[in-house]
Amino acid sequence: MNRTDDGAPARRRPGRPRKAQAGNTKEELTRAAVRLFSRYGFEGTSIRAIAREVGLSESVLYAHFENKRAIFDAVIARYGPQDSARALDGVDHELADTDPPQFLTQLVGAFLDDWDRDEARTLISLVTRAGLLHSESLRAALTGTSDYATTLFSTWLGDGWIPEHLGPADRLAYSFTGPIGLARVLHLHADADSAERAQARSDVLRHVELFAAAVFRDHGERP
Repeated sequence: MNRTDDGAPARRRPGRPRKAQAGNTKEELTRAAVRLFSRYGFEGTSIRAIAREVGLSESVLYAHFENKRAIFDAVIARYGPQDSARALDGVDHELADTDPPQFLTQLVGAFLDDWDRDEARTLISLVTRAGLLHSESLRAALTGTSDYATTLFSTWLGDGWIPEHLGPADRLAYSFTGPIGLARVLHLHADADSAERAQARSDVLRHVELFAAAVFRDHGERP
């Protein structure tokens, strides 16, 4: 990548990207959008501004996105709750069958790592400042996360890891994910310093520990 004299990535001149760069164009536009949306708000950011942020013409942008709402949807898909599924790659999935409390600890730890990325924290600032918390794309992403947690608890209830009277699974999922999601919104945003983020991580992992101790039979031993 070409760089300026101060070492910063150089913006491309407007126009269609070279073939070798085309595969990265949509990603670059998405990254530019989340920066500009956070800085100026969704309504205050134009299609032209997003294109120019990465040195492209509007026609190139429209080859990837139909409109500004489609760009926002891509931002949610890339940096929102559903994209955190990428964090699952570093989790030992066998623990879900052999040690559910440890699986949850690994899972949430991986999510926290993912949420601490600059773009992910910028997204939180964006949706809170721009009044987009109730957007359909964010709602769909959150529903996907909730459904995944519900599936986990349903399996553990069925396998006897969790006493039946503590169900149903969707209530367990809601009780488990609620404080975690709140911590993300309140403390893992673009303006949070390292101390605040470290405290949030500690609080969330403590919540996971206490939840597991209260819910899993014999602290994770199958009866």
